Amino acid sequence: MATNVSEPVARMYAAALLEIGREKGSVGKIHEGLQLLRGAWNDASFRDFFTSPRMNKDQKAKALVDVLRDKVVPEFLNFVLLLIKKRREPVFDNIVNQFEKYRDEAEGRAHAFVEAGSPFDEAEKEALKQALRQASGGKDIVLHYEEKPELLGGARVRMGDLLVDTTLKRRLANLARQVG
Repeated sequence: MATNVSEPVARMYAAALLEIGREKGSVGKIHEGLQLLRGAWNDASFRDFFTSPRMNKDQKAKALVDVLRDKVVPEFLNFVLLLIKKRREPVFDNIVNQFEKYRDEAEGRAHAFVEAGSPFDEAEKEALKQALRQASGGKDIVLHYEEKPELLGGARVRMGDLLVDTTLKRRLANLARQVG
């Protein structure tokens, strides 16, 4: 599999942005700015405008300053202007992903993705979070829960490199391999 060449660049920008946020006490506000721009990024016409190398850098910067000036902290606005100046706009989505990863690490947070074959009630979700908190060394767990009836019961849990699959579908597939 080919390495995404933008990942090292994204890590560098994300780390610098997080460090600036720490120094200025604005990590949360920078995150809000990233989410605001990510929302616009999801619109194809904005993404085309923002990432176009044919668009004049000064015009692009002025348009974004006009839109963002009263909505984001100066540290975030300066970051956006630097991306434009250095023509790094195409890696914006990777920068956001890296920033969120670094922020989670710094704040002791881990994300767990749960696909449940049958519904979990709130007590079961809380028990799962507690077990994952212990497995992660005490990190605060953000649970991303999704019901998937096609799994036929049980659950699949992914947290970082940890994958636990207790789904009936997987167990039936294992049984079929053993029998066949």
